[in-house]
Amino acid sequence: MVRKLLLERPILVSGLGLATTLGLLGGLQGVFTDSTTLASLIAVSVGVWWWRRQHPTSETLDLKPVTPVERETVEAAIAALKSTLESLQQELTPLDAEAAKTLVSELENRRQALLQDLDRTHLKVAITGSPRSGKSTLQNHLKRLTTPAHEPSLTLTEIALTANTSHPEVMADLLVIYDAVIYLITEDLVDSTMTDLTTLAIAGQQVIVVLNKQDNYLPDDRELILKNIQARLQTLPQTVETVTIATAPKPIKVRTYDESGVTTERMETPIADISALASTLNHWRQSNVPHLVAQTVMRQVHQLRQDSQHRLNQVRRQHALPLVEQLQWTAAATAFANPVPSLDLLAAIAINGQLVMDLSRIYQQPLAIDQAKTIASELAVVVVKLGVVEVSTQLLTATLKSHAATFMVGGSVQAFSAAYLTRLSGESLMAYFEDRAISGQSETTISVETIGQKLQTLLPSTQRTEFLQTLINQGLQTLKPKSTPALTPGSSPPVDLTQNSVSTVVAHTETISSGEPA
Repeated sequence: MVRKLLLERPILVSGLGLATTLGLLGGLQGVFTDSTTLASLIAVSVGVWWWRRQHPTSETLDLKPVTPVERETVEAAIAALKSTLESLQQELTPLDAEAAKTLVSELENRRQALLQDLDRTHLKVAITGSPRSGKSTLQNHLKRLTTPAHEPSLTLTEIALTANTSHPEVMADLLVIYDAVIYLITEDLVDSTMTDLTTLAIAGQQVIVVLNKQDNYLPDDRELILKNIQARLQTLPQTVETVTIATAPKPIKVRTYDESGVTTERMETPIADISALASTLNHWRQSNVPHLVAQTVMRQVHQLRQDSQHRLNQVRRQHALPLVEQLQWTAAATAFANPVPSLDLLAAIAINGQLVMDLSRIYQQPLAIDQAKTIASELAVVVVKLGVVEVSTQLLTATLKSHAATFMVGGSVQAFSAAYLTRLSGESLMAYFEDRAISGQSETTISVETIGQKLQTLLPSTQRTEFLQTLINQGLQTLKPKSTPALTPGSSPPVDLTQNSVSTVVAHTETISSGEPA
């Protein structure tokens, strides 16, 4: 068993062994000589982390034009989805075979539908804009336009952008479902409109910005507004055409003179002017249908891949959570068994290094031992730098003292802090690996800074009293000696966690490596 443990979890065993040995030898004194101490190593790591924070790498929004895709590329992407669905079925079947069959069948049907959609010959166009921008009127005008029998038709859908509408959600629909978007405005571009247009442009959506109600402006003013709009649109990653129309022109006063010189005045309503937009739509129909349909289907392929990967991540999380829970209590037992507090960080790095390796394996993003050690060390520095250790200790101390049954284990704060930090690191790593899988970046270099951002995002939910109390209750049941009876409501017996010796930690670790429940 020990040999198997060494082979399967080398970081954990060597790290815990070193921490325990140093503790038994009397701590760090004499082990690290001169300036090569653990404290100095930590200081150097903190310095490197601080320098990176002051000199961040360029991770600004990538505004490169989207590369047009051909039908063959889309077909290859659809075929590649098959392997994702097979992985999902393989990993889900042991948990629930019937659910696996149903889910994979549903996703496979969506995959097959994408192949059929590639043959679509009509364009799906969305008309969107703020209230009273003229969407309904424009749609009615466009429906009355005659389409030659040999040319593809247009399917028009009106989508309103209101104060009660979440624009990101609307943009998601515009990206996935529609081949092109007519975005109506009645004035110069506002920031919210630019945000929408940027989202659409980054995804490669075909967009035409239409300035409606042009008759509201004098010719010079209209020309100035149009130039301002075009100037701002030039900052987008792809070309966005701009036209002006008047879907419902205002009545104008017409004065006529007869032969006798008598003047007559009357109000006339000009004919709607949508000719510039109609010309663009005709161009789309005549030459861009296969391209626009391919772009839309490719976006749907990405959406299906993300949905499938999200389901796969849920399955992998079910496998990962028990492992995180086992290692968090290994960390707690190690912290309590270790007689030298300064060695806790060394043990934590060893446990987190093993955690990184195990989670990367579960999420099919395997790492080498040296990579896992480096990531664990840098993650420990981030945790220290963010002050999570101090905050968690204070919160756990308050929670322990507020409960009669746990007041006697005030000395276990160190153990529970180790469990808390390990759980927090595990949750952050899982969220990070899941995001990498969904974004298709599993092969890129792991960013500890991004993991730290995930950790910061998770902090509020893990600092709630309910979470901390649940952690403590689980710890009391997991770490108590086997001879200690289970706690009952109203009882408050002292709990002696010090009986969890080094041998208990090793035995617990062997249980983890064998795959048996802790």
